[in-house]
Amino acid sequence: MNTRDDFVNSPTPNLPTSTTNIESNPSDLIIQHEPIAEASKLPEPEGKSATHSGFVSSDPAEWIIKDTTIEILLARDINQNLDCDFTKTRIFYEPGKFRSLNKNNFKRKLKNGEEYDRKYLIYSPSKKSLFCMPCRLFGGKSSLAKEDGCNDWKNINQILSSHENSKDHHICQKAMLDRSRGNARVDNTLCSQIDTEIQYWKNVLKRVLAVIKKLSSRGLAFRGHDERFGSSHNGNYMMCLELLADFDPFLANHITTRGNPGKGNTSYLSSTICDEFINLMAKHVTNKIVNEIKQCKYFSIVVHSTPDISHIDQLSFVLRYVKDGTPVERFLRFLPKVGHKSENMEDTVLSFLENLGIDINNCRGQSYDNASNMSGAYTGLQARIVKHNSLAMYVPCSAHSLNLVGSCAAECVPEASEFFNTIQTIFTFFAASTNRWNIFTSSLKNGQTVLKRANGTRWSSKHDACKSLATCWTEVIQSLSKIRDDMMEKPATWSESKGYIDQINNFEFVFMTIFWNTLLERFNATSKSLQSIKIHLETVVHLYRSLTDFVIQLRNEVMFEEFINKARQSISEEYKIDMKRAKTRSLLPGETRKNETKPQNGKDNLRINVYYPILDCIQIELKKRQLAYTEVAERFDFLQHLNNFEADIILKKAEHLQMLYKDDLDDNFLTEVLHFKEYEISNFEQFIEQKLEQTFPNIFIALRMFLSMAVSNCTAERSFSALKRIKMYLRANLLEEKLNALSILCIENRITNELDFDHLINDFSQLKARKELH
Repeated sequence: MNTRDDFVNSPTPNLPTSTTNIESNPSDLIIQHEPIAEASKLPEPEGKSATHSGFVSSDPAEWIIKDTTIEILLARDINQNLDCDFTKTRIFYEPGKFRSLNKNNFKRKLKNGEEYDRKYLIYSPSKKSLFCMPCRLFGGKSSLAKEDGCNDWKNINQILSSHENSKDHHICQKAMLDRSRGNARVDNTLCSQIDTEIQYWKNVLKRVLAVIKKLSSRGLAFRGHDERFGSSHNGNYMMCLELLADFDPFLANHITTRGNPGKGNTSYLSSTICDEFINLMAKHVTNKIVNEIKQCKYFSIVVHSTPDISHIDQLSFVLRYVKDGTPVERFLRFLPKVGHKSENMEDTVLSFLENLGIDINNCRGQSYDNASNMSGAYTGLQARIVKHNSLAMYVPCSAHSLNLVGSCAAECVPEASEFFNTIQTIFTFFAASTNRWNIFTSSLKNGQTVLKRANGTRWSSKHDACKSLATCWTEVIQSLSKIRDDMMEKPATWSESKGYIDQINNFEFVFMTIFWNTLLERFNATSKSLQSIKIHLETVVHLYRSLTDFVIQLRNEVMFEEFINKARQSISEEYKIDMKRAKTRSLLPGETRKNETKPQNGKDNLRINVYYPILDCIQIELKKRQLAYTEVAERFDFLQHLNNFEADIILKKAEHLQMLYKDDLDDNFLTEVLHFKEYEISNFEQFIEQKLEQTFPNIFIALRMFLSMAVSNCTAERSFSALKRIKMYLRANLLEEKLNALSILCIENRITNELDFDHLINDFSQLKARKELH
């Protein structure tokens, strides 16, 4: 398989002998119609020569009208010189009054309000006047076609309106259009052949791009063991091309004639071309995201790290911003070998933003996990970023904080820690043997789920483990009993199964299963909501507060008795502590047992030493974690609940917010807030739907900053899943450039699927062009 497709040695059939100076290279043929990409970079020659080595000045006053000039100008885009300084065109008509050219003169406004660009106009920096390109090139008679152009700025609008409706201008426009289409060219036949060749290769590249887009957007591998069509080991890329060829005669013919020609022949199907398109597509996706961020202005930083399959630490970099009223989180890149020191992360984050051209001063939030190198108040990454931008508020990951609440609660009492450890060991006992697993699964009824792991750090893993055990507790007991009574099993297996039966076949364990299943079900649902991209700080505060209220409602004897009754339906109410013989303390001389405290019974022990401590620990941790979000949310909460506050409180809160963001909100913010109170707006979506951003621009800015604050790093963690699929054990040596290209195409697959084929092919042709213009 050829490793480089440069359209080498691909002669165009039946070309006239007069074309010997054109290289027989289709990639060069593609750029024949777009020489401006190279011509515009040539240095301007001295003097006012119209042409020099293929160069034509962008100043229409310097044109020498002849066929060569017309050919070069029509082969490239029109440069209207709009970036020139139009203040130099000032003409004073009387003291204190002057007129000059402005960019509005380059637009034509119709009666219905629509505007169109006057693309035929070109400004001359040397003459400080306007020219009409068609009339200048094809013998127009108006002032816009003469050597000095037109600079009557006082009457320029009337002149342009009269000119573009004149018959003389229409004739010149038609002449330019016919010439640009090749109708008046002597080499019209050659152009037709070149266009046919260009269209052929474009059709090939469109099919190649379609395959690359689908494979990359799903994170699938491209390469196989070999790169030859017809082989069963040629990988997904060639397999997809072969699949398309079964239903596409054009591609089938191309593969047959050019599919396996060997090195040095053109096919555009090689791995080299595939990799070039992957990098080009990734660049387009990155540029689109960066342009959106610059346009939306405010953003938040989300970073998180994980080791990949080759033991290289990858730092996932994600930015959150608000687009069209909706929060958006975009993955940008994996940064390898950054290290775990906060100073190294600081340098990496700042340099990466600088390379993208994104201003750190527009950052309004940071969200990391609770690791000290990230969230440290003095030397952590968030503290170092705040030194560069004091408005980059740190918000700890809300989902990760909830996981920490669960971890703390699961370890607050020995009974809770023992409960989850027992669930995990029972799962391991069944999963370690196919025979034991088969015994267990064969006892399940329809609708029951198998046992799940309980050693994960997420609420969902513990919830799934408790839920599965709660639904099939009887079947687990039956399976363990069957294994214990099986004489064909090893003695160690008998002993293990008997021990597990003793651990779970008691009232306390059943109570804990029902209690934790109820508690974790609510926490798991909340955790999933916290992982949503569209969630914002106010919602996080409400969710944490609702969980706290839920836990408080559980902490009473009525709910405790409710769990007792549910457990009693599965097993008799016998407590292990009551079945043990009570220890009696020996009395010292002179002591009596009259005032001696009676030991707690099993029920009281479960309620006082297990049930209440778990709920108290969760309640305390939730309130502590909630403070980190309440402090920031209270700065903006009055904007969405203006009717709940008095006018003086609203003004005080608005003034505080305006002083905090004095470079973003002007003094009109206070009056806008009072005016905005009259509108019944409950969320940001209604604000956008009613198009109030022009009426309340400062409130629009404040809401954008508020919604751009990231409240979780879940998007960064989701990128780790794509990393595991892309850089797996079969592709452990994948280079960083290709890894990042495939990662952004996969993670941001919606943008990938929106890429335009023609745009990519045009950019690709410019990158591959090597022919110099003469």
